[in-house]
Amino acid sequence: MILGFKSQEYFDRTAIILADGSSLSYAKLHEAVAFLAPYLPRRQLIFLLGENDLPSLICYLAALEVGAVPLLLSAKIAQPQLMRLIECHDPGFIFMRSATENCANQWIELLEQDGYALYQRPQACSAVLHKDLALLLATSGSTGSPKLVRLTGDNLTANAASIITYLGIEARDRAISSLPMHYSYGLSVINSHLQAGASVVLTSRSMMDPIFWKLMNECAVSTLAGVPYSFEMLLKLRLGNMNLSSLRKITQAGGRLDPEKIQQVYAICKANGIDFYVMYGQTEATARIAYMLPVDTLRKLGSIGRAIPGGGLWIEDHQGHRVTTPGVLGELVYTGPNVSMGYAEQAEDLKLGDINKGILHTGDLARFDEEGFFFIEGRLRRFLKIFGLRISLDAVEQIVLEQGMVCAAHGRDDHLVVHVVENGQLCTNVMRQEMARTLGVHSSAIVVKILPELPRLPSGKVDYQCLTQLS
Repeated sequence: MILGFKSQEYFDRTAIILADGSSLSYAKLHEAVAFLAPYLPRRQLIFLLGENDLPSLICYLAALEVGAVPLLLSAKIAQPQLMRLIECHDPGFIFMRSATENCANQWIELLEQDGYALYQRPQACSAVLHKDLALLLATSGSTGSPKLVRLTGDNLTANAASIITYLGIEARDRAISSLPMHYSYGLSVINSHLQAGASVVLTSRSMMDPIFWKLMNECAVSTLAGVPYSFEMLLKLRLGNMNLSSLRKITQAGGRLDPEKIQQVYAICKANGIDFYVMYGQTEATARIAYMLPVDTLRKLGSIGRAIPGGGLWIEDHQGHRVTTPGVLGELVYTGPNVSMGYAEQAEDLKLGDINKGILHTGDLARFDEEGFFFIEGRLRRFLKIFGLRISLDAVEQIVLEQGMVCAAHGRDDHLVVHVVENGQLCTNVMRQEMARTLGVHSSAIVVKILPELPRLPSGKVDYQCLTQLS
């Protein structure tokens, strides 16, 4: 298998544990994948609208097995966004819970399995896929952006192997799917643990759900992954008072966690004998780029650490020259076998080769210190990370524009501000709730403000600095 299942070595070991307590050995998982694989298209694009459940996982693994190229999407993606992606990339097949009546009349149902169905779109053109293309992931959370990251099988296996190395993942480890499978961080947890012959507890329950923690304890989960919002909420829920007896590792990525919160989580982990890893990554690098050893967490508070095994990091100035002096700001650049081939914004792009050539300009402003630890200081491009999802501010503005309104979006991680030009009919609370549903984030991270007009620079461009001062 493309993920390097060690099915022979771990033939009888538990691979997957489900919420109802049932489980699959590696042998049984292999059988389930082998059953579905013949139904999937070889070297064709398939949209996989799934959740953290067994059918979605098996479809993902089976697609990789036969050489189909899946695009992983949330089962809860809004219909207009799904149709936008279908229009841009024209998939021949879609795996989802149930198609709308309109789509069902146009698509052919090939297979029904555990509440999901595999549909064929006979009207689709068979896109030419590059021979190395294995997986597509969205870049901007659930905004429905057509910009996808093109990943290879080597990207997946290399990043999983690196994660296994620096986290010390062993066959006895047991992770829980605390993040969505269609999110690169969540997927990396699954990939790395399966590649190591470890176990994964599959659940779509939120960390805020008491049942999630009941499952954690019943299944003796040893590894927990979270984004900044997860830990902020857990600290409010008194993480230190929870039963953490089985946990041995907690990892954090998906955006910057406030240093004060890092200290609090670290203290709780240390008191409970848990290793706490602060990490950094991007979908364009499959998942992980840098990590901090727990022993350095407080000594280098706020740092993303150093490059993962097999990778390299450096800083470039605005002229593209490598910075050699500690403390100087520039763009963070990464190189490694996990760097994607590039983007796809239309079906035609799926045949493209490796544009990145193993080098990723992250778009993040950073510096390094005398010991070679890197610190993120800001972003060059217009993206935010909200509750672990990377949100394109340009995509947000386009969504509002499609509703007939003019706006400007800005903010910081976990805090999106949308300034909208008054049109006489706007209700800020309604718009905030609608925006939250569209983006797939909690409304508490969104602020909508009304202005008579947007401040602009002499060039006519929106004055975002002025808007930041108004917030």
